[in-house]
Amino acid sequence: MTDLLKSLRPRANADDDARIADLLEAVDEEMSEFRQTRAPSMTDMDANGSQEGCELGTWDRQDELEMESSNLLDEDLHINDRTRATGFVGRNSEVQWLRTVALAQSERTHQEASGGFWRRGSYVPGIGNEQISSYTFWTDSESVESNFFVDPYELPPLEVAERLLGCYMSKVHDSFPILPRKTFEDQFCKYFTAFKNGNAPNLSPKWQAILNIVFAIGARYSHLSKASWRANERDHVIYQARARAFGLNESTLTGHSDVPQIQSLGLLAFYWLSVGQVSRAWVVIGVALRFAYTLGLHVRNEDPSATASKRETLIRTWWSLYSLERTLSVITGRPSMIVESNCSVPLPIPITEEQISEELEAAYRPRKGSSSVVSMSHSWSNGTVDFPRTPVGLGATEANSGSYFRAEAQLSVITQNILTSLYSASSLTRPSGDNQHEMTQLGQRLDRWVLSLPKELNFQDPVSKTCKTFARERMLLGFQLCSARILVGRPCLTTRKQALREVNEASFARRMGNSCIEAAKTVVDFLPDEPNARFIYDQGPWWCIIHHLMQAVSVFLLGLSDPSCGPQDSASLMLYAKKVLWWLQSMQDPVAERAYHVATSSFEMASRQYAVGASGLWRADSTQGRVLEPTLDPAMAAYPPQFVPHETAMATYAAYDTVPISATFPAYSGAALFSDNYYMAR
Repeated sequence: MTDLLKSLRPRANADDDARIADLLEAVDEEMSEFRQTRAPSMTDMDANGSQEGCELGTWDRQDELEMESSNLLDEDLHINDRTRATGFVGRNSEVQWLRTVALAQSERTHQEASGGFWRRGSYVPGIGNEQISSYTFWTDSESVESNFFVDPYELPPLEVAERLLGCYMSKVHDSFPILPRKTFEDQFCKYFTAFKNGNAPNLSPKWQAILNIVFAIGARYSHLSKASWRANERDHVIYQARARAFGLNESTLTGHSDVPQIQSLGLLAFYWLSVGQVSRAWVVIGVALRFAYTLGLHVRNEDPSATASKRETLIRTWWSLYSLERTLSVITGRPSMIVESNCSVPLPIPITEEQISEELEAAYRPRKGSSSVVSMSHSWSNGTVDFPRTPVGLGATEANSGSYFRAEAQLSVITQNILTSLYSASSLTRPSGDNQHEMTQLGQRLDRWVLSLPKELNFQDPVSKTCKTFARERMLLGFQLCSARILVGRPCLTTRKQALREVNEASFARRMGNSCIEAAKTVVDFLPDEPNARFIYDQGPWWCIIHHLMQAVSVFLLGLSDPSCGPQDSASLMLYAKKVLWWLQSMQDPVAERAYHVATSSFEMASRQYAVGASGLWRADSTQGRVLEPTLDPAMAAYPPQFVPHETAMATYAAYDTVPISATFPAYSGAALFSDNYYMAR
């Protein structure tokens, strides 16, 4: 290669001559280092081909840390609207993992083409120049502004409104209890009953904003699940536009915070996550948390005038925001804005909303002056979790909506600690032994969290599999647990050969890398072999299921890219990858379609690079393009509206994009006056 470059140099122009000179210099330097490197002794190989002694490799350990572990910005995010919309993506995001795999494959290709003497850092066209926006599958670059007239005061017919509220309450509320369910449902019924009788009260704008964003989330779910009563494809866009017109606009940033504003912002962030607008969701949840800090939702509430119900509502509002921001931190790779050492808010009480009373609150939550209060604050500042301790005389913790959300909040705290301990800049300055200790401790905390669950909520408990009542809650917690385990083991999955390591360090890295891959496989094992989009929307975290599937996909790609991955491992990973791709193909959603194309492209490249079979990545059978019309979900039996045919529902919204519609309610003017029973009327 050196002789060829030297022979071409006399005929090259000035630019090419300079480039050839750089390449010759890099080759000379590489050869010099190679000659000076003392060849290590070979170690015995076990039956599986793994090394039990020192790991051999050609890459310098510090280079590897800099390339794969650093939180750095190696591109210009200001080039165009698309790069700005995608924004910074940190190293714990699956989008960044996809880019890491692609760059490693390009490096390997150029290294092989240059005879094995390509030096990382030398100039090679195309390597390291790919924008992160080229690997994202989210819809941040798409506009959220409606290009048609929307009357903010228009409301759907009662039958449609009941179904949308039913979707929200049955498929969102238990995981995101940012609203007081009974109060909101009572006000919903009271208003629509009054409206039917012709004496509807004027509504406060903030309550209307919340109502419309609830409708938007319910409508989004109805389209994903292909509900037979769904309206046209953009009704959720119309509802969110109405919500923003009422109280989610520019004035939000200049007005003083209140609980309805916090709740409406949290709901808007949830909605934008559900449609793939993760950067917008990230910004909005940050504003909601700032407002929550302003009202002291992050600290323990000892207000003597507050009822137990009000205190618990505020607590669950805080933890809803916390859990959603944690999910967005994992998705985007951006750091949380919550300073846990400043938080003393207790975890939710593990009982249903209907059971909340002064007596039960006192039993579960000691008042001011108790040693439990001190330990609660201490556990926050030290990143530990207050696992449930059942008060004397109350028996074992039962599985219910309250204990489920408490478990979700605990797991969110652990996940946030994982991000802080393993993915922050400070983790790079710690010795490898300290990082191993952190990973071990975090893994043990996840194990303790599993043991603390009521058996009905523990998907790892064989007995729980016979209990159908909490099957959905078990799966939701299972997805979150696997995501956390993936994050713990991910730093030990590498796309490059490792430098010399101690035996214990190499063994630990292998074990943690395998645990990461096994967690990703468990995510896929949750899904039936035959794709059925209805199943995942009905039973899984439908608002962020693409994140979980693509997180697993990126782990499989990292596993394939690992130089120690053998043929049997590669075949297994490809089988799991194919299953994920089939599911993405069956989901019939724009975000899923984008994710499918990104994943398929990545695996095509991997199959060529690592000589693994890629047949079957596409399914041309009856599953593709099939629309499954679901029956009514039993969980929504409490909402018995009349059946609304699809065509009728579409006709209801036919005038949205034509001419202005007269307002159903008179325009609201003046400051809103909120009653004690929740801010509905002015």
